[in-house]
Amino acid sequence: MDCFRRHAIARHGLILATAHLARDDTFAVVDAAFEEGVQRVVVTHPEFPCQNFSIADQVELANRGCLLERCLSTPHSGKTTWEHVFDGVRAVGVERSLFSSDFGNPDYPAVEDGLALWADRLLGAGFDEDEVRELIVGQSRRLAGADA
Repeated sequence: MDCFRRHAIARHGLILATAHLARDDTFAVVDAAFEEGVQRVVVTHPEFPCQNFSIADQVELANRGCLLERCLSTPHSGKTTWEHVFDGVRAVGVERSLFSSDFGNPDYPAVEDGLALWADRLLGAGFDEDEVRELIVGQSRRLAGADA
């Protein structure tokens, strides 16, 4: 049974997302996932306080093949700075970053409003329209199996 569970993500072409794992656990899961043949690994909000991956950690995870999901709720709520998020994107590259809102609960705006807020913040930070589209739309579509 354990063998089935270990291989199910790879066997079915699913995406592994790390959620709120601690730093060392994230690295261990990422390495094990790729060893087992998982093709797509998303490191969820690397700036969140319980992980708070350094820029060097983010670069290392991207170099291992991960996509880093940056959730608007983290800087929006003051759990990290906007600059830290944007520094991470610049360090790992647009091609290894994905933006989501992580909104939808009563304390935050609606999900669709969150994505518009991200676009405004990204444009204000100097990212161009093509980069913003890739970060918010392109990466999500690719993960879902659609052409960007």
